[in-house]
Parts: sequence; C-alpha cells; structure tokens
Amino acid sequence: MLTNGNQINQVSLCIYLTKGNISFCTVCFHCVKDRIYSMKNMYCLIIAFFAFTSFSFCQEKYHYTIDLTKIKNDRLEVELLVPKLNQNTVEFTFPRIIPGTYRVADYGKFVNELKAFDNKGKSLSVSKQGTNKWKITNAGSLSKISYVLDDIFDATQDHNIYPMAATNFEEDNIILHTPGIFGFIDGHYKLPFTITVHKPARFYGATSLRPVSSTPTTDVFQTTNLNDLYESPIMYAVPDTSSIQVGNAQVLVAVYSPNKSVSSKLIAEWMSELLEASKEYLGGKLPTDKYAFLYYFKDPSLKHSFPAQLSGALEHPTSSFYYLYEAPPQQLKNSLVDISSHEFFHIITPLTIASREVKEFNFNEAVLSKHLWLYEGITEYFAQLVQVQNGLTNEKQFFAKMREKMNEADEHGDFSMTEMSKRVMEDAFQKKYNSVYSRGALLGLMLDLDIREKTGGK
Repeated sequence: MLTNGNQINQVSLCIYLTKGNISFCTVCFHCVKDRIYSMKNMYCLIIAFFAFTSFSFCQEKYHYTIDLTKIKNDRLEVELLVPKLNQNTVEFTFPRIIPGTYRVADYGKFVNELKAFDNKGKSLSVSKQGTNKWKITNAGSLSKISYVLDDIFDATQDHNIYPMAATNFEEDNIILHTPGIFGFIDGHYKLPFTITVHKPARFYGATSLRPVSSTPTTDVFQTTNLNDLYESPIMYAVPDTSSIQVGNAQVLVAVYSPNKSVSSKLIAEWMSELLEASKEYLGGKLPTDKYAFLYYFKDPSLKHSFPAQLSGALEHPTSSFYYLYEAPPQQLKNSLVDISSHEFFHIITPLTIASREVKEFNFNEAVLSKHLWLYEGITEYFAQLVQVQNGLTNEKQFFAKMREKMNEADEHGDFSMTEMSKRVMEDAFQKKYNSVYSRGALLGLMLDLDIREKTGGK
C-alpha cells in the first residue's frame, strides 16, 4: 500500500524509479520521495508496484479432486493438479508420521498406480523411493498426478495406523483422514490446497472445515497449507448430525452408527452440559468458532484390520474423531463423555500451546518434544477437573478417579516423564505410553496444588 510519507515511517519493501529502471530496496519510505521526478513517473511507479505485487502474491496451489461415487472394491481414485514448479526433479510424498499418534504410519503403503503427466497429457518418469516417496523427473512440465488408494479399515497388509487416523471407503460410510488421502511435494507444503469432492446426493460431509461451495453432489474445501489440511478429517455418510451453540462456537456432533444404536441427538444431549462447563472453565469463550465431534461406531460383527477391541480418539485443533464399538447407549455414556472431554480439551494443548516440534511438524520423520506428559497428562487432568468443578461429577468421584490413576501409574514403575516423552517411539517407552493418562494427570494435580498453595488459592 502506498501512502503519504509523513504517515508511515518505514515499509519493508520500497520500489523506486531510477532513470526509467525499477529498483527495490529494504529501507524507509522517504527514499521513494527523492526518486520520483514527475507525475508521469509516479504513474509508472504505481503500475510497476501493482504488477510486482500481483506477481509476488499470486500463490500457486494444489487442486485435488476425488469422486466418492466411483469407489469400487474399497478403492478411491485421486487426481491432483499440481502447483507450478521450477525444479527438474521433485519427490511426491505421503506422511510417515502425523501429530498425536506417536507411531510410524507409512500412509504410502496404501498408494497404488501413481502416475504423473505434463500439460499435454504425456506421461512423465516416476520411480518409487521407499515406502512414502515417488521421484518425478522433468517436473518443470509436471501438470497432473493421479493414484489409487486402498481402504485402511479393510487392509490386508500389516500396518501400524490407528483406526482413528485411518481411511474407510464403503457404500454407506466414507472416512477421509486427510493424511491418508492427499500427498504433497517435498519443499512445497506451505501452499494452499483446494479439495473438490464429488459425492452421492444422499451424503453429508461432516467436518470442521467450512466449504467454500456446496451442492447436493459436490463440496469444495480450501485450506491455507498442508498442516491445516491434515488436521481436518471428513466423514461422509447419510447425515445424522446435531448442532449445539456453545458461547461463540457452533459445535457439530456427527454420528455413524450402522445399527442405529446411538444417535447424534442423544450424544448432543450428553455433551451439552460438559461443553457449557468447558466454556466457563476456559473463561467464557472457546478458542474456535466451529468444532466438530465425529463419531464412528463399529459394528462388533465386522472385522477390520486393527487389533481386536482397539478403539479410541484423535484430537485436532477444531475437531476430534472417534472409533468406538457400537453398544447400547447406557453402556457408552460415561466413557464417551470422558473421552470426548479429554479430546476437546486438546484445543488448549498441544493445539494452542505447544513446542516447535508440534507447531512445525515433520511428517517425514519423528522429531519429538519432551512434552507429551503435558499434552496428554494435563489435558486429562483438565478433562476430569472441569467435570467436578461444574457439578457433572462429585468430589468423591473425582478423587476415586485420581486414586485409579495412582494405581495405574504404579504399574509402569518409576521413570522420567520428559525422557519418556522424547523417546516414546522406542519399544521400551511405547509400553509405557498409557502412563501419560495416569502419571501425567497426577502431575497436573500436583502442579495445580503447588500453584494454588504458592498463590494463596488465586
């Protein structure tokens, strides 16, 4: 923006004319005034400025298209129009690891028939480089990449992906955990993404993303970068959704229950008091204006590719995804509210408060911080504390829960929680992972008591 010299002391980029040539410098705005010789030159300057800024700020982007109506044999075809590249060779990549899971995923295992094309439709050379990378040559003319994905829920090969981070391509339910759907070009992960989803007319895509456009058969989503995309799961199914307004935030509850044992309306009723209590605990305002709880209930008679009875949830900045076994509502209520409270409180840590290793996540290799005890343990403590402070449980129940956690912590023996956090990918510490929910929560309790004592209860 050009403005009067006495209204601005410094700009990061000055553009000026010197004998008809455009130059650039990183100095104060006053350097411009001395180099403008006439209104004609000023006119040229403005034209040059807008030409430069249009060139500089016109970002290239990834444009993905998937068609959910063409899924066959648990396989999904994906097409990518790539951003403009100035490299002769690039590596197209799928994540080896994603935030919150603390185990190697290797999503590239489920990618098949990957092909690359130039803008005339001619095939380019592609060679696979390990599990998650494909090298593409003559990338300066690269225009499109296509590939076919296998469904992870029904995978036949061995893998370490948790169900709450896996993909599912069925006639009545499609789960798009985005790290397993959309790859990226190494070194180009900060570009925007546009995702076009063609869908059956009867389906609704439940997600915290707000579509930029939506029709009965097509949704279009946009994210500013790869991190935002990978933190945005989408569950497509015949809609069973409910909405709760909690302060400044619209909270979506979406449910897939194959035998209709559980409904979104019922879960929304269970969750409404907890969400109001959470809002008050957080000072009356939530750190997002939209949040989505996505619940997938597994039919116990189905066989999936995960260990028997494995269930759980995975947090994201504005949503959480749940893979739970279908059961009568009275058997589900207490544990579902407990786990939902925990995942919801992750919007504080690590999704708002976190170390660099989380904020600048490396999808290609595990670079861990020393703070897993904080991310999971303090979150678990908050999830219990908010319930007792707001009358959803009583003090006796709260301290009984803390006693349970003491007993669970004792089973893991004595060790450093910061060392465990840093080395949790190692087998010895993987076995101690659940201690973050017991020993970590107790650390939260002890810190709380210490802070209260030192501040006179303030």
